[in-house]
Amino acid sequence: MTFPSFGNENSVKTELIPPIPTPHWGSQSGASFTVRATTTINARPQPVLDALLSTSTWPQWNQFVPRASLSNPSKHSDDPSRLYPGTLFTEHVDMAGRGRSTIVKMKLLMTTLDEIDGPDKKGFKVVWLGKGYPDWALRSERVHEIYEEEGGRGTIYDVYETFSGPLAWAVKFFVGSTLVRRFGQWNRELGAFVEGSS
Repeated sequence: MTFPSFGNENSVKTELIPPIPTPHWGSQSGASFTVRATTTINARPQPVLDALLSTSTWPQWNQFVPRASLSNPSKHSDDPSRLYPGTLFTEHVDMAGRGRSTIVKMKLLMTTLDEIDGPDKKGFKVVWLGKGYPDWALRSERVHEIYEEEGGRGTIYDVYETFSGPLAWAVKFFVGSTLVRRFGQWNRELGAFVEGSS
């Protein structure tokens, strides 16, 4: 399997920061941290959204999560691999970047696909809720914002995931820095795939 190669590693801003409130869980006491990655993609928002939601494309570009399994594909779509609100799915996460020997399965629920239509932002918001652990132990929520760059030159892709609950400290301690690197990789690879397909 061949993956895109990337030139400028600085084209993505990645960070581990204090918790950002999320749509489902809001602003929580006990929220531990947020991992965030932001990049600009030379394409319109729609193709970025399509690549993100069409999990059949992930093996072509996504080394961090090279595969997803959908538990309840939409009956109203021609593409059984496409994510919709209400879709339960499992990410096959290569956390360490060493291939099949390090795959971890993470269960998620897509809760939101909204259009952003504000005066300063036009695009889409997608939200995935972690379902792999009981909510009392670990809560995670990943927000993807895909919107036009000012002046319409490209698309900003801003993804962040906030972790909270008693186990969040362990996630931060053991894999926090890895998540920062892998989120950055996800952004670079998604951008390269979309730009190479347009």
